[in-house]
Amino acid sequence: MTTLANYEVQVTDLLHDPNNQTWTLVQIDRYINEARRQLVADTGCLRTLQSSYLTVAQESYTYGQVCGAAISGTMSGYLTGDTVAFSGGGGTGVAATLTVASGAVTAITFTNFGSGYTSAPTATITTAGGTGAVITVGILSSDTLDVIRSSITWGSTKATMKWAVFTQFSAIYRQQVGMQGRPFVWSDYSSNMVYVAPIPDQTYPIEWDTVVSPVDLTGTTADPIINIYQSPIKYYAAHLAKYFDQSYGESAVFKKLYDDSVLRTLGQVMTSRIPDVYMGLP
Repeated sequence: MTTLANYEVQVTDLLHDPNNQTWTLVQIDRYINEARRQLVADTGCLRTLQSSYLTVAQESYTYGQVCGAAISGTMSGYLTGDTVAFSGGGGTGVAATLTVASGAVTAITFTNFGSGYTSAPTATITTAGGTGAVITVGILSSDTLDVIRSSITWGSTKATMKWAVFTQFSAIYRQQVGMQGRPFVWSDYSSNMVYVAPIPDQTYPIEWDTVVSPVDLTGTTADPIINIYQSPIKYYAAHLAKYFDQSYGESAVFKKLYDDSVLRTLGQVMTSRIPDVYMGLP
């Protein structure tokens, strides 16, 4: 288990400053966390499966926004005019209205998908006497750096969606404006948005396979970056320390050590796989 204190020892040893005479621990911690973010951006080593939902008639999904929600539960007593509010998740701005029929919440319609969410907010219904409704919210975290793969659930089937570059995606799959159906292809647009096609005709559960930026380490929290990837971090942190100290020559040396360590680490983890040992046999 690697904690912030472990990294502090590694970096201050490299800088020959174990007693923090030149750099404070606050500075060292800042450099360490910046180095962790850089490492994940360079290697994609921190992957997370994000479970979410696609919303009816919503074609694009931006990192940090709510993507959709599902309604479940044995419900009774809900009335037209009942409202829903959202809390938590680290973001702001999400808003929605409810559709009620025969005492049950039958649909949720987002009027604003919000921004800045790192986890799914909690949905709470304000009602005079309704009971049983559970609204589960899905997001695509603002910490997302890249979406690698997506799988949509349709009934009992989880189907991996096809990916296309946006130019091809737009030319082939967006020709018929407003066409809705079960999405089977996706594309990334800009650096923080994905599109799906066809446009969803209902709420679909979706799983995003993503690279996410690490949360800053504090206290005794264990680093989620696995051990085999951690070696380059100390070099990049030392590079930053020397750079901001205007010791540019030494900074360049540590940056070179970081680059070499990243390549060496990738060489260790990028092993070959045999997809099917029986492939081609009669």
